[in-house]
Parts: sequence; C-alpha cells; structure tokens
Amino acid sequence: MSRGTTSSKKDSHNMLLMFSGKLVSLLGASMYTFICGLYILKLTGSGSQFAITLICGMLPRIILGPIAGVIADRVNRRRLIIGADLASLAVMLLGFMAAALYGPTVTGIYVTLIMLSVCSTFYSISLTSSLLMLVEESSIQKAGSLNQMATSIGSILGPVFGGLLYAFVSLDTFMLLNGAGFLASSLMGFALRFRSMTAPNSVSAEATYDIKAPGGSILIQLFGSLSEGFIYVRQRRFLWSLLLICFWINFFSSALGVTLPYIMVHSLGMGSREYGVVEASLAVGMLAMASVLSIRKSTSHPLKPLLSGLIILACLIAAMSLPYIPIFSRPSAYFYYIALMAAIGIVIISINIPLQILFQTTIDPDYRGRVFGIVETMAGAIAPLGTVLFGVLLDILPTYYLPVFSGISLLIVTLIGGRTLRREQKSELGTDRSLFSVST
Repeated sequence: MSRGTTSSKKDSHNMLLMFSGKLVSLLGASMYTFICGLYILKLTGSGSQFAITLICGMLPRIILGPIAGVIADRVNRRRLIIGADLASLAVMLLGFMAAALYGPTVTGIYVTLIMLSVCSTFYSISLTSSLLMLVEESSIQKAGSLNQMATSIGSILGPVFGGLLYAFVSLDTFMLLNGAGFLASSLMGFALRFRSMTAPNSVSAEATYDIKAPGGSILIQLFGSLSEGFIYVRQRRFLWSLLLICFWINFFSSALGVTLPYIMVHSLGMGSREYGVVEASLAVGMLAMASVLSIRKSTSHPLKPLLSGLIILACLIAAMSLPYIPIFSRPSAYFYYIALMAAIGIVIISINIPLQILFQTTIDPDYRGRVFGIVETMAGAIAPLGTVLFGVLLDILPTYYLPVFSGISLLIVTLIGGRTLRREQKSELGTDRSLFSVST
C-alpha cells in the first residue's frame, strides 16, 4: 500500500472521528444551555435570570480563551481534548447527583453552565489548533469545512433538540443523557491518530510539557507564555493584519443580528415565524457551502477567495436596506430576505474556510493554541460590543442607514486590509514560500 493511500485513509479516519466527536460535544453543550434557559425562565419568570444563563455560557469563552490556548501549546493536546470531554461528563454527573438529592436549583444550574462552558472552551481550542496534527496539508480545507459544519450543526440543532427534550424529560434525566454523549465524544478522542510535526521545535500531540517550568509560579508561567503569544502575533505582520481583518469582520457583521429583526418585525411588520424562516435560511446557506467545500479540492491560494468573499459580504450587508424601496411588497421583501440570508450564509463559510487555512498554515505549531485562543476571545468580545453599539444607533439613525454604513465600512476595511495582506504576503513569501500555499 502506498504512503499516499495510507495517509489518505488516516486523514479520513481522523476527520470522521473529529467531526462526530465535536458534533456530539457541541450539540450537548448547546442543548444544555438552551434547556437551562427555559427551565430558569419557567422557574423564576425573570428575564434577567434568563439573560444570566446566556452570560454563563458566553463569558468563560471570552475570558479563558487565551489561557486555554496557552495550555494547549504547553501540554499534550490529545489528552487535553479527551480530558475536556471527561470533565464535561463529570460536570453532568455531579449536576445529576445534586439535582437528584436536592432538586434543581438556580445556583446549581449556573455552576454547571459555567463549568461546561469552561470545558467546551478548552475542547474547541485544543481541537482546532490540532488540525494539522490530524490531517495532511492537502486535506486541511476538508478538515476545516467539517470542523465548521460540526460547529454550525451543533448551534442550529441544539435549540431544536433541546426544545423537544425539554418537553419530555426532566432536567436531571437530560444531564445523564448529555453525560453519555460526552462519554461517546471522549471515546472518539481516544481513537484519533495524531501525527508528529516535522517543523523544528514543534509541539507533538504526544509530547508532555511541564506547565510549571522553573522560574516562577504556575500563574506567572501562564501569563508569560500568553505574553509570548501576543508578541509572536505582533511580530508576524501578515498574521497581525489577518487578525485585524477578523476583528472588523466580526464587528461590522454584528449589525446583521441587530438590524435584521428590527427591519423585518418593526419596520416591515412581519411576524416571528417569518423571521425564524429567514434565520434558518442563513444556516442552510452555511451548511450547504461547508458541504461543498468539504469535497472540493483545496485551494493553493486562500487569500484570494477570502478577500473576494469579504467584498461580496460587504455588498450583501448593504443590500439589507433595499426592501425600504417602495417597489418591494411585504411578500417580496420576505422572499428577498430568505434569498439574501442564504447567500450571506454561503459567503460566510467561503470566508471562514480560507481564513482557517491561512491560520493553520502560517502559525508555527508551538503557537497555534495561543493564537486560536486570542481569536476566540477577540471574536467573542467584539460581537457583543458591536451589537450594543448598533442597537444604540438604531434609536438615533434611520434604520436603513445602518446596513449601508456597515457594508461600506467593511468594504473599505477589506480594500485597505487586502492591500496590506498582499504586500505582507509577498514580503514573507521571500522568507518561507511554503507558509502561504496549501499542498494539493
């Protein structure tokens, strides 16, 4: 059997296990967050208590993202992936025991949500930063697409399945079921076959590092390592420019979540059911494009589709204001938004996958965890900030100004940032051409 055939089978084996394990793990976390929100809303009738459940699921990812990245770079990533799933299993079992003995309590639910979010953060960053330890570079687009599909499906189906289970099973019973899912995911983690990186000074998934290295306490070592990650990103001009592009993408894209429901429900008088269908079309577009990219040949120049996708996304965001033109009737505006959001979903994936390829192939193996931790925190923090800002602007400016403003701003950022990225890419290609191309 040829080496290429063996590598292909190993890649397929790992991608199937990675997709299945991440889907089970994220689906369980998403369902649990949704069910806990419904339970607390029913128990307390308080909107603020319900909002706290969302914060409990979100805040640990924002705060602990960089720390999780540091640990992923310093310890055995395979063990960290498995350990995160087993820790999630332990959280569910302890939650079940507490609920069975004392009954479900608001405090107990908050604690399990926070702990599950912590485990999910470590799992997600460790797995994402390990993709090139699981597959060859020629398979990175397919692996990235499957990784994105697992995330999208988990986010979409979590509330759906959570709502169904909420109607039929108690909270403590669901904890047991969810624990079984995390156990299955951990077994898939055991079956993953990691490969050693051939780059100098790279981190092997099978290598074990002492996080408490000489020269200071664990906390000092962690923050020192985190500082090294920031310095590394800042010194790599191409990577720094790429991170700034990510920052502005998340910021201006947050206008979607604020302006779309306001336009449809408040301005055009549509119902929640119509808005739900339009939101679902976004998910359909994302899943469809991820499926296509998972079977297409990997691109050897991911920067080009990334910048093209950003230009198209900017135009689509600005086009959200078109139904304000009098020629649009309410039914035509409804079908227009279905098509528009499906197109936006397609474009978002066509941006995310090249972005993942660039990150995976340009970041040194020793720093992948830290950089992905920074990206996770940055994306998690900037989206709520953008949501708040655009929500305030909705009360000040005419609604149709915001999509146009966001689209034009994103277009300007893309044109300026794209020129910088091309210049830095050419500069760094002179040093190491392999960093910016994917083997085919």
